[in-house]
This record gives sequence, structure tokens and C-alpha cells, in this order.
Amino acid sequence: MVSSRRPDSVGGMKTPRIAVLAATLALAATVFVPGSASAAPNCGAVVTTNTTVTANLTDCPGDGLIIGAHNITLNLNGRTIDGVGLGVGVRNNGFDNVTIRNGTITGFDHGVALNPGTTGNLVTALTVRDNEFTGVQLSNADTNNRVISNTVELTSQRGIAVIGDSNGNVVRSNIVRNNADGIYVGASLSNLVELNTVSAASDRSIDIEGGRSNTLRQNTVTSGGDGAIALTSTTLNVVDNNTVTASGDAGIALTTSPSNQVINNRVSGSGDAGIMLSSSNGNTVRSNNLNVTGPNAGGIELVSSNSNTVQSNAANSQLSHGIELQNSASNRLLSNTANSNNSSGIYVSGSAGVAANLLEANTTSSNHGDGIHVANAGNTVRRNIARLNGGWGIYAVAGTTDGGGNRASGNAEAAQCFGVVCTA
Repeated sequence: MVSSRRPDSVGGMKTPRIAVLAATLALAATVFVPGSASAAPNCGAVVTTNTTVTANLTDCPGDGLIIGAHNITLNLNGRTIDGVGLGVGVRNNGFDNVTIRNGTITGFDHGVALNPGTTGNLVTALTVRDNEFTGVQLSNADTNNRVISNTVELTSQRGIAVIGDSNGNVVRSNIVRNNADGIYVGASLSNLVELNTVSAASDRSIDIEGGRSNTLRQNTVTSGGDGAIALTSTTLNVVDNNTVTASGDAGIALTTSPSNQVINNRVSGSGDAGIMLSSSNGNTVRSNNLNVTGPNAGGIELVSSNSNTVQSNAANSQLSHGIELQNSASNRLLSNTANSNNSSGIYVSGSAGVAANLLEANTTSSNHGDGIHVANAGNTVRRNIARLNGGWGIYAVAGTTDGGGNRASGNAEAAQCFGVVCTA
């Protein structure tokens, strides 16, 4: 069960820990790693020079090691820093251009913490496991910190967290597995999250909340318990060329998130829609493939979401509709394919006055229901193709604008189209 405690920004301790940590911090204030190339420091030691660790640190009662200088490398040399469930494995409170590498960190509140003011740090080649709040955390960490090629696993809350105005950082090529949240970016901007493999998160695999202008690119996400990639109350992000498989909820979900780009992704086997927009306006959803290895519950779904562009997507062989609009207005559905779905290819519904959607140049074939079904007035249907569907090629209620150029043939209803004129 995920703990109800929340991660603190700099690894601050709760009241029951004060007595233990007072002794630890007193030790840390007086014990320094010597200036030699190799050392066997005590728990809580302050590292002030390039250091290669030569022995494991076991049962640290507070922090494992504390960075105490700019421009140094801490090489764990394959060793393990082990805690008793408190403090931080390696803590950096504001030093720049530090490398932390090559070892295992386990059994702390936070595995590695880059705290306010840290710039240009590299965290690489670590195995970070069995920590409470985060495996690797950047909190108000300045630009150009890099978290690259680590394995982060079995964290009770977040595997990798970039929070609190941590801007312009890179999270790349990590294996992040069996955490609650895999990778979390909160209230931060212009971060790059790419080429990570995130699996078996019990909550969200990759989660952006608040902030803006972050990029999620070429990540592989499998077996997420909740949403695989989730954006909440955030804007101007790019979700590009990710592969999502077997998410328990929506594959890619935007909630109250305007003006983002969701492009070139592959989403299969989601428990809800492959791509879902909820109360999210002005987004671009383009060139996504919604069935690579297996169907989603639905393809692309917009709920109370306006002025979006949904273009050139393949929403085929879904368990429900290929593309669905619910109570959503002024959207453009352009040049999509929605074939072989268990319900309609494209389905548009909503209350009176929720309209002005444009359906143009879409292809809908071999769906169990209608190729295109428009259930509310005030929308435009133009230049679509509907073949071999189990109901109407195109069904449009009175008040739909027939933009012309629609074609339909081989559909179950002999008239082929209702409410618009179709040619073969």
C-alpha cells in the first residue's frame, strides 16, 4: 500500500525522527571524506572532493552521504548505501556540476535528492530501490541536471520526481519499474523526459501536473495500473512518439490541459480510451496509431473539450467507437481512419448548442455500427468515405450541414446515408 505521507522538498524529517537525526547531523557536520581518490566514509559524511567509495554503508540512521562541494564526482564504485527508512541516500543541497554514479542506494525516504540551487548535476548508472517517497528527486533544482541510465524500482510513491520549479532538466534512458508513480513532473517547465522504459506502475506511469512546455518523447510504457501518460492542468507540452501498452485506464489522458501536442504515439490495450481529452481545449492530436498490438476500450475520446484538431490518426479495431466526441464543440476531425471498430467509426453526441464540429476527409470502413454517426445538430460533414459498415455509412440528424463530397457504399442500410447526400 502506498504511504499517505507526502515527499518533502529537501528530505525534511517528521517529528518522531528528530532524536535520531540530531545525532546523525552532528556527525555529518564533523566527518568529511578525505581528499584522497578512494575512501570508506561513514554514514552522514560530507563529500568535498572526487571520491571513489571502497566499502558499503549499511543501516545509515539518517542521510547516507552529503555533497559538500561543486565540481566533484562521487563514484560509488559498485557499492551499496543502505538506510533504515529515513533521510536521503545522497543529498545535494545546492552544489553544481556534481556527478553521482555507479552504485546502489536503498532504504531511505529519498534515494537521491537534488535540492534548491543545484545546476548541471549528473545522476547516472545507479540502482535506486526500496525507498519511501522518491527514488530520485529534483526539487527546485535549476537547469541542466541530468538523470540518465539508472534503474529506479520499488518506490512507495514516485520513482523519479521533478518538482517545484525544477526547470530545463533531462530524464533519459532510465528503467523505472514497480513504483507507484513512475516519472512525475510537477509545477516545472521545459524538462525533457525521453527514452525511458516505465513498467508496472501501480498508479500513473508518466505524470505531468501543472507547469508547461515539457516534452515526453520516445518513452516505452507498459502495464500501468492507472493512466499510462497523464497530463493535468498543464499546457504547451509535447507528447511525441511514445509507445504505450496495457494501461489500466486511458493510454494518454489530458485533463483541464489546453494547447498541448499529442503526436506520433502508439497506444494499445488500454482499459479506457487510447487517447482521452477531458475539459481540454485547443490541443492537437495527430498521427497516432491506436492499435499496434491490441485494441483499446475506445480509440480517441473527447469529453467537454473544444477547439481541438484530431488529424491523421489510425483509430482502428477498438472495442467501442474509433473516435468519439461527447459534449465537445468546434473540433476538427480531419483525415482520420476509423475502421473495424466494435461500434461506430466516428460518433458525435452532445446537448443542444454543443456543435460546430467539422468532420472532413475521414475514412470509416467495416465498423459494426455506423461509419459516422452524428447525433446532435450544428456540425458539418464533408468529403468522408464510409464503406462496408454494419449500419449506415453516415447517419446525421436534422440540422447537420452537408458539406458535400461524402461517399458511401456496401453499408448495411440500403440508402447508405441519412441526413447527408452520399455518392458511391
